[in-house]
Amino acid sequence: MAKITGSREYMANLTLSYSEVEKVMTAQQVIYEKGLVKLESNSMITALGPVATVLGLAFVTSTPAGIAAGVAGIISGLVGSAKAELDSLVKNGYWELGKTRDFLKNNPKYTHVELKLPFIEYTLDAKDKIRFITGKGVLVRVKTSTGWIPFE
Repeated sequence: MAKITGSREYMANLTLSYSEVEKVMTAQQVIYEKGLVKLESNSMITALGPVATVLGLAFVTSTPAGIAAGVAGIISGLVGSAKAELDSLVKNGYWELGKTRDFLKNNPKYTHVELKLPFIEYTLDAKDKIRFITGKGVLVRVKTSTGWIPFE
C-alpha cells in the first residue's frame, strides 16, 4: 500500500466546460463515497470509468485504478482529525463545484469557465500525486462564442 510522503495546499487554475464540471463533481463524489466514507476500491474504479477524461485534469492522477490506489494510501495514512478534515474538505469542494455547474447552466452564453481553485495534494511513495478540490473557486474569466472575457 502506498505511503503518504508529503502534502500541500495551494491554488491552481482549471478551465472547464459545463460537461467537465459535471464529470469532476461526479468523480469527487465517487472518491468521497467509495473512498473516504468506506473504501470500496473496485466499485470506485468502475464508477470512475465514465468520467476518466477529467481525472488527470482535476486530480493529477489520470486513471481510475491510480485514483483508487492513491485514496487507499491516503486513508491508511490519515488518522483522527486529519481524516475528518479531509472528509470535510472533499465534501466542501464538491458543494462549491455545484455552484459553478449552476452558474454555467444559468448562463448558457458561457461555454467554459476558468477558475482558480483550492486544492489539497498528497504525495505517495515520494513520487505519485493525487489532489482534491477543497473549496470555493474564484471565477477568473468566461468563454463565449467570441472568445474569453475577464469575469468581474
